[in-house]
Amino acid sequence: FIYVDDSFSFAKVGDMTYYPKYRKSLPTDMVALLLLWDELGIPHEERKQIFGSPLPVIGFDVDPNLMKISLRQESKRGLVQELCSFTKYKRRRTLREFKHIVGSLNWALNVCPLLCLGLSAVYAKIKGKTNSKGLLWLNRAVVEELLWATFLLECSDGVYFLKSVSW
Repeated sequence: FIYVDDSFSFAKVGDMTYYPKYRKSLPTDMVALLLLWDELGIPHEERKQIFGSPLPVIGFDVDPNLMKISLRQESKRGLVQELCSFTKYKRRRTLREFKHIVGSLNWALNVCPLLCLGLSAVYAKIKGKTNSKGLLWLNRAVVEELLWATFLLECSDGVYFLKSVSW
């Protein structure tokens, strides 16, 4: 059994071919791959056959033309809202809530690496703690770092992963 989750390639704008199974035009190379998979009996889903610029990939926008990856606007808004809510409405949070916010920021580190600077107080706060329902105080250092991370996220344009010298 062969399973392909993600396969990336590139194509010139307008280089499209009609794919009868999905009743729509797709990039020519993608159609060739899908036809091969059909012949070999490899399953695939229409909803996963995406193309364009930017491409949505696990909550990130991958823009091959600008050669950058950034948080999708709805992902960014959700994370900013989560951080604001975490720091504003309660003075104590459970260890589970702390770990959730850390997990969300760790995910965002993929496209905003400077966020790691906003995690040191949080990591210090949860170090050695094991009771997931135990309450921890939000101290000034944690709040300031998370508010700084919120500001950084709001200003972030993503990360450029290649530099085009000449093509």
